[in-house]
Amino acid sequence: MAPKVGLISNEEAFGKDADLERDIKKVGWKQTPFLSSIGTAAPTSRAGKAALGHRWFYDEEPDGDLANAHFEGGDPADAEYFVGGELLNHYQIVKNSYGISGSEEDSTLINGKVVLVDQFEKTTTKHKKSLEMILLSDQAAVQRVGKTTAGKSGGLKSFSTGNNTIDALGATLTLQYIRDIMKIGFLNGLDYKKMQLGDVQMDVIDNIMESKIAVKEWGMQEIADGVTRIRTKYGTCDLMLNPFLSDDEIIPYDPSLIKKVNWRAMHTKELGRTKDAVEKELISEFTLRVCHEYGFAWMKNLATS
Repeated sequence: MAPKVGLISNEEAFGKDADLERDIKKVGWKQTPFLSSIGTAAPTSRAGKAALGHRWFYDEEPDGDLANAHFEGGDPADAEYFVGGELLNHYQIVKNSYGISGSEEDSTLINGKVVLVDQFEKTTTKHKKSLEMILLSDQAAVQRVGKTTAGKSGGLKSFSTGNNTIDALGATLTLQYIRDIMKIGFLNGLDYKKMQLGDVQMDVIDNIMESKIAVKEWGMQEIADGVTRIRTKYGTCDLMLNPFLSDDEIIPYDPSLIKKVNWRAMHTKELGRTKDAVEKELISEFTLRVCHEYGFAWMKNLATS
């Protein structure tokens, strides 16, 4: 696939098909906080093949030069040409099917909900949780090969490098560690707006909030159930509980730089009837795009007790 020069919305690319995913993202922030916080996009061109994956470029800020000293009236400095980085990820197809018998098609549950609707809602819950797990994982990208190799999208942690990863080596999470991880984005001209934490680390933050001094200095406040906002010299960040992260890790990120890119928008497909049964399939075909090397940071191996 040719390099992408920009992003367009799902609605522009797919029309009404985008409604399903948009609705699922709206209602799912507690169950799928990462998926619900990042952007959704479509490739600007489908001139290539999905099997080739999604390739994109990003800008990098150049470093300074300590040895930049010249004679008065001397030759000009050598011309430099600055280039950005380049990344590639592959598309993954996720499917979840559901069905009911012909007799159930017209029946309702005790609460009055139509059985088919109830099965659809449960299937979308399973589907979006699967997407959340894939997007946040360290799964390596795999190129699809016909019917022999299923394509896999590299998860967020697969984009980690020595530059954006901190190994806590078993230390307990402190406000200084929060500063250190926020600095990674700040020193590279970025602004981390969200931070995902597992259950144990979110409890550590809650314990820190019991200190009036910490609350005053950091402007810490609970802005929603499971969401704490902190203000630091390196940016203001919303800390969100994520049940799909391990207890020993935290991930701050700039949600404007991370996109779920759809080759096909999330949609349902009629599988037809088999022996008086109604069967449908929910399908997503997507990949993850991290628009900058420092679009997120990852702190791992924190103390869990």
